[in-house]
Amino acid sequence: MTIDQTHTDSLTFSLGKSSHRTRPEQLVGLGIYLLICLGLGMLSRLTINFLGTLYFISLALGMWALWRKYSLRVIKLELFAFSSQFLFQIAWSFSFFALQQSLLSLVALLLLWCNTLLAALLFWKRDRISGMLFLYPLVWVIYLVGLNMVTCMSKS
Repeated sequence: MTIDQTHTDSLTFSLGKSSHRTRPEQLVGLGIYLLICLGLGMLSRLTINFLGTLYFISLALGMWALWRKYSLRVIKLELFAFSSQFLFQIAWSFSFFALQQSLLSLVALLLLWCNTLLAALLFWKRDRISGMLFLYPLVWVIYLVGLNMVTCMSKS
């Protein structure tokens, strides 16, 4: 057994199922997912702080970890749940920051949390590492719900 085989075997063991994509494809894919997530994060104004940025990085890494192992044809439902995150994120941001409607933004956050939970379960079913990467977004959205609830109560 050569050193390269040992390194590849340990990498496969630590990440589970090996990827059918080449390393350059994986790196480009990672860059694309990070650009998409961080770019859309800038639209929702959450990349202002470190924890908000970590939220989007965690989403990108979760989707990338799943994409590197499966074809997009196989993970259509997971991709839809992943993409829906941004729809709810932008809806929350618009209702909270632009419209300043804390009750409407609370509804958007609750929908976001349900979608995040669904995505985490779908990702977990396919790949545990991908699913675990959605744990931070779940906690982050719960934190935002708490802040939003305080805002709702202070306005009434």
